[in-house]
Amino acid sequence: MATVTGTLTVNAAFLQEIKDDNVQLNQLLGDLRNISSAAPVLCNHATQFVALLGELRDQLAFHFALEEAYGYFEDAIDIAPRLVDRANQLRAQHSTLFETICELSDAAACLAAAPSFQSIISLGATFSEFDEQLRQHEAEENQLILEAFGQDIGVGD
Repeated sequence: MATVTGTLTVNAAFLQEIKDDNVQLNQLLGDLRNISSAAPVLCNHATQFVALLGELRDQLAFHFALEEAYGYFEDAIDIAPRLVDRANQLRAQHSTLFETICELSDAAACLAAAPSFQSIISLGATFSEFDEQLRQHEAEENQLILEAFGQDIGVGD
């Protein structure tokens, strides 16, 4: 029986950049979730909500670029080629998610001049749908990485 082994190289500077990115991304998402959690809060903080959506768009551009440029899947896929299709599907979701946040941010910017109660509530609901898609995407990425490292590379037992 053949045993496949692999080596994973970790770039400390890259890990710090990812860590910093995740802190900023999670803070933005937390702020947006708090503001959009209730209609009165959302209506009272509409201007802040619009600004945060623009920041989220920019942060996600950076986040996805980091994931793709540094190829965080490549080591795992080299050692676990059975995961390549899932990795490619997840990578392809980046453009769809980014297009969605761009549309959401653009719609928010158009509403900023004269937001109505209904339009801001609708925007909050659209953000919540996007947020759920992003959460699912990130969970699937994490699951893929854990599966590759846990099952195929080994967990060190």
